[in-house]
Amino acid sequence: MKIIHIVLGKGNPNRMNGVNKVAYQLATTQTQMGYDVTLWGIANNLEINYPDRNFKTVLFQQNKNKLKLDINLKSSINALTENTIVHIHGSFIPEFFHVSKLLSKKNIDYIYTPHGALTKGAMVKNNFAKKLYFELFESTLIKNAKAMQLLGVQEVEYTNSLINSNNKVLIPNGQDLTVIPDLEEVNNKEIVFGFCGRLATFHKGLDLLFEGFKIFLDNGNNGTLELIGDSDERLKLETHCLELGIEKKVIFHGKKFGYEKFKLIGKFDVFMHTSRMEGFPTAVLEASGMGKVCITSEATNINDYLRKFDAGLPMHTNTPASIAKKMEEALELFNADKLSPIGNRAKEMVENEFSWTNVSQQLIEVYTK
Repeated sequence: MKIIHIVLGKGNPNRMNGVNKVAYQLATTQTQMGYDVTLWGIANNLEINYPDRNFKTVLFQQNKNKLKLDINLKSSINALTENTIVHIHGSFIPEFFHVSKLLSKKNIDYIYTPHGALTKGAMVKNNFAKKLYFELFESTLIKNAKAMQLLGVQEVEYTNSLINSNNKVLIPNGQDLTVIPDLEEVNNKEIVFGFCGRLATFHKGLDLLFEGFKIFLDNGNNGTLELIGDSDERLKLETHCLELGIEKKVIFHGKKFGYEKFKLIGKFDVFMHTSRMEGFPTAVLEASGMGKVCITSEATNINDYLRKFDAGLPMHTNTPASIAKKMEEALELFNADKLSPIGNRAKEMVENEFSWTNVSQQLIEVYTK
């Protein structure tokens, strides 16, 4: 069996694009397991500007006209044999609709992973346009897929309301603990809350996080909030901090990767992820794998796991008030030196539930079913 993962991008793990990171990890692990794996990337340039990898990568030029595919991509699809499975990563991407049509025409099975794009929170933004696109294109892609991999319960429940299909499978993302370096333990005098990811205000709920942090400070508590990541929204977020009067307590580190990123996360006492919509955020798995206590919204899809392992501070509601309340709960644990046992259980949770080998094996079973 030949496995092809296809993404919009190059499958570069050193980017803030979670979908590309996941495709990279799956291709890496499945290759290590002995499978013939190739990653196809539809990119705006064909420059090889990504790290070495153990699997073959083929890049195709993205056209400005979304109704057209690179002629080389069409030829590559036409050359596929029936002993091939294609795994499509991403939603609301016109190129993938055209790819799925060509695959169906060739009787090539494909798996589809929307990566959190089909959740209630994700569909709120540009609601009318997304629903129209879904009805015209995405629903056909789903119905013709051999399987649709969903990452969390929130996504399963909402997808059931969107489309009636029996090809859904629930398989979360994973985390490679071997990439996490050994770091010296840091003992902060004041609690440090942290976030790592793309600075997408609505998507990541950063406005809620800032407003919740303001309530936390206004209640007479001390602490800092540090953010790793960047985007064209950074200036607006910095301005929002000024408007809230919390700018002296918030630090923007910009985008960081590798050891530099892990070193900063290592200085956090509590990791924050107050997203309005997610698939299954790798940042939370990284932080949990580092033994960090995470405060997370239900939209992250990890809350059931945190409750099962008593490995974090999951929120039932995602509002500034509930965020502030959880921050105060974390502060009490910090002051009593009781965060570490929860963090240790978080690391155990990642080891037991989210190894990439386990996730890859579940997908192999779907591919071969």
